[in-house]
Amino acid sequence: MRVTHYARQLVATGVALAIAACSGGDSNGPSEFNAQGTTDDMAAAQSAFQAQQVSSFAVLGPSISTVLNGSAVVKSSALAVRGTNAARAARDLATIVPRSGAAQAAVMAIPQEYLGTTFVWDAGTSTYVASNLTGAPSDGVRFLLYAVDPVMLQSVEPLVETGYVDITDHGTMSTVDVNVKVVEGAVVYLNYDVTAHATNSGGVVGISGFASDGTTLANFDLDITLTETATQETLAYSYQVNVPSRHLTLTWTLSMTSVNQSDFTATLDFVANGPNGNVRLIGSYGVSLQTLTIRVNGADFATVDLTGSEPVITGANGQPLSSDDEASMQAIVEFYENSGGMLDGLTAL
Repeated sequence: MRVTHYARQLVATGVALAIAACSGGDSNGPSEFNAQGTTDDMAAAQSAFQAQQVSSFAVLGPSISTVLNGSAVVKSSALAVRGTNAARAARDLATIVPRSGAAQAAVMAIPQEYLGTTFVWDAGTSTYVASNLTGAPSDGVRFLLYAVDPVMLQSVEPLVETGYVDITDHGTMSTVDVNVKVVEGAVVYLNYDVTAHATNSGGVVGISGFASDGTTLANFDLDITLTETATQETLAYSYQVNVPSRHLTLTWTLSMTSVNQSDFTATLDFVANGPNGNVRLIGSYGVSLQTLTIRVNGADFATVDLTGSEPVITGANGQPLSSDDEASMQAIVEFYENSGGMLDGLTAL
């Protein structure tokens, strides 16, 4: 969670990951805290987005986008949904907001000659090429997906097929409307719509659908609002995810404001609320201020020091936590960090 630079004047407000029927602050949730249950909750919330098929789509998304006019619709929506540098992905997605009829035509628009085509990976050129395979939607395209190396972030060889992604475009000259569906066999691992339209002061991008690892399903709804003035640009993120099997709510808000060209202030409020307790990660931090507070069921419980390469968590009184308590707090912090890499994403623009 290191900050390298702050290249532009930016005020960003983010809301990410709210799961189940209600969001909550300190007042909601049970009176008792179950550390192991909280750890399990966080693991389940992440697992819905970590299927091999979803990983393949996220890694191969840029190559798919290359075929489809280089649009951010595919590659950046895949990263935003999966929580891989979601802030940077969200900013890229803001570029698809229609500015005019001519600009809109280049946002996605699957080339007419590609409709109904299935694309396969050519290992020799490391690109997708059209094939004679059938099954692609008549109003869209299909790309076969393959196992990827999680370190090298490329397909492994020999190729191992892991399903496919169907992409259909129902946009108009004034709106974006793209559906993305990742499937293997009879299981749909990811299915979402990307929409965008202009407003008087900017535009709105929406991503809504569900993700599944085959066992745990999560419904999600992400809105990105772009507001522009002559001197400043504001991005607002609102990301809600519902995981019915855990009855869990996560509410993640972040407001970030530039202080000067080399520093910023971010105000965080991350709430995990469910049957195992209410955990809240709050505080303000930046280049020169990197300490957060954790509250459990309304009471100060621990502090998080972000100055090192890894977060250091200690009890509110400075004493070590029990192993179960520390594991649950680490799971909360890890989920926050993995739900978008907001600092690096926003400050590396």
